[in-house]
Amino acid sequence: MLNLKLVNTRQNKLFIKYCFIGVLSIIIELILRSLFIYLNFIEILILILPLFIGIFFAFICNIKLNFNIPRYYYYKSFFYFSLISLSSFTIQFILSKIILFQGLNYEFSRLVMSGLIFIIAYNFHIKFSFRRNKKVGVAIYLDKNENIKEIFSKVEFHPDYIHVDMVDKTINSNVNDPDLTKFEEIKKIWPNHRIELHIMSKNPKKYINKLSIYSDVIYFHYEIDENINELRELILSKGVKPGIVIHSSKEYRNISNVIKDFQETLLLCIDNPGESGQKFSNKAFSFIDQINLLNERSQFLLCVDGGLSLENIKKIDCDKIVSASNVFQSINPKKQIINLQKILNN
Repeated sequence: MLNLKLVNTRQNKLFIKYCFIGVLSIIIELILRSLFIYLNFIEILILILPLFIGIFFAFICNIKLNFNIPRYYYYKSFFYFSLISLSSFTIQFILSKIILFQGLNYEFSRLVMSGLIFIIAYNFHIKFSFRRNKKVGVAIYLDKNENIKEIFSKVEFHPDYIHVDMVDKTINSNVNDPDLTKFEEIKKIWPNHRIELHIMSKNPKKYINKLSIYSDVIYFHYEIDENINELRELILSKGVKPGIVIHSSKEYRNISNVIKDFQETLLLCIDNPGESGQKFSNKAFSFIDQINLLNERSQFLLCVDGGLSLENIKKIDCDKIVSASNVFQSINPKKQIINLQKILNN
C-alpha cells in the first residue's frame, strides 16, 4: 500500500498552490469577461480571449512558482497544459449549459464546474504538463554490507525515486560481488517508488533477466564490451526503459548520436565509477550545458550523478539528481533531501 507519508507536505503544497493559481486564473478570466462585455466585444472574443489569458496566466504561475519546469520543456509543457485546460473547459461548458446548470449565470456555472473537474485535470497535468518537475533520488548499493532498513529509517519516503547502483569487478576490481538479493528488499520497502538501476559493468547483459523485474529504468555505460543496440532492445523487451550512462571526464565525438535512442541519460560526474564519496568534477558543468543545448533536449531526461552537494546543484540544470553521501552523512537526511528538492526546483 502507498504510505501516506509519500503523499506528504511537499505533494500537498503542490496541489494547494495549483488550486490557488487555478482559482485566481478563473477570477481573472471572469473579470476580463465582464470587461469585454462592457466594452461590447464580439461574442466569440468574450468567450475565448479571457479563457486563453487565464490559461496562460495559470501556466506561467505554475511553471515559475509551483512545478518549476526546465526551460527546454516550456513549449511541450504549454501544449499539454493548453490541451488539457481547453478539454476541461469544453466539458465544463457542455455540462453547465446542457445538463447540470441550465438557466444559471455563466460565472456561477464556471466556478462550480471548475471545482468538480479540478482534481481530474490536476492528475492529467501532473502526468503530462508538469512531468518534468525536477526530482531527487538517493543511491543504494547492491552490496552485502548495505543495510536497507537502516537507510529507510533515515530517508523514509522523502526521495522522489530510488537509484540502485550495482558494481562488479569489471569496473572496480576491489568491490565484492554484488548482492542481488538486496534489490528485492529495496522493492518491498519502497513498493510504489520509481526504481532506477545503474549497472556498472562491462558485461551488463547477464544481469538484465534477474534485475529487470524490479526496475523502471536500467542504465548501462556507453563504454561496454557488448552491443549497445542489442542490450537496449533486450531491456525494452522486459518492459523497462533503457538508459545510457556517459562520463563528464570523457570526450564524445558526437554526443547527440550517443544518446539519440534513449529517453533516459545519466551523466556521471566523478572520475572513478563504482567508488562512493568522490568529488564532483568541474568539467561536468560545461558538459551539462552542452547537453541542454541539444535540439532534441526535450525528448529525454537528464540525470546527474556523483559528488553533488547543496552548493553545486545550484549551477546545474537537469531533470534528476542522485545523492548518496550528501544525504546520508548529513545530520538530518530527510531535511537534506527536502533542501536538495527546493534548490533543484528554484
